[in-house]
Amino acid sequence: MDKVQNTNNPRSYLKKFTSYFAFGSLYILLIIFFTSCQDNQGDVITSSAGENNFSAGFYSSPGGDNSLQLTEAKFVLRKLVLETENSENECDVKLGPFIIQLDMTAKVVNAGIAKMPFGSYDEVKFQVHKPTPNDGITDPDFIESNSRRYSVVVRGYYNSVPFTYKSDLTVVKEIAFEGAPVSIGAVPLVYITIRLEPYSWFWENGVFIDPSIEGNKHIIDQNIKLSLRRAFRDMDQNGEPD
Repeated sequence: MDKVQNTNNPRSYLKKFTSYFAFGSLYILLIIFFTSCQDNQGDVITSSAGENNFSAGFYSSPGGDNSLQLTEAKFVLRKLVLETENSENECDVKLGPFIIQLDMTAKVVNAGIAKMPFGSYDEVKFQVHKPTPNDGITDPDFIESNSRRYSVVVRGYYNSVPFTYKSDLTVVKEIAFEGAPVSIGAVPLVYITIRLEPYSWFWENGVFIDPSIEGNKHIIDQNIKLSLRRAFRDMDQNGEPD
């Protein structure tokens, strides 16, 4: 005789309940993920091939004279955040952590691209920080040992003598966009540029100071923080606001 399934079996109800619960939980998680950016939950918006609508870059102003010439300047970017016009919502853009290698010939270096929710954004916030063991940074310039890690590395010549300057400072910066808020939609890809002046890092009282002197370290680190103060829409990526 064929066996007839008992539809009133408690195990059958339990299996159905478990399935519905799992599906409902997944649905709720998806809703939270796709709306959290607007709700200021800090979820990361990652790059999405073919759908990216936002790009961030860094531009280093030229400078120098016979006493100081820079050949390399780089730092570890931990994260970048855009804040909406009403200052209530923000979106983390997963652009790091990785190394930003500035172009010393006055060109914009693209940090990364991402898909952002449509809207108007009036400021950018970002963090420069020494790498942690889980960041995946392998450049030995930034990691000498577990106890010696750096966020900024600069090389050049001071009075024709080569130097390497390293700092473990943390920079958390919030910069309002110059001009009108930056509007991001489906198209085109919107470029913003954060402009900084690496030569100003070694400038004090009208002259360039020696990076190899320990007593100048505090001045240089403060100058690094102060130099990060301009951000703007830059569609032609020439280092100037549109």
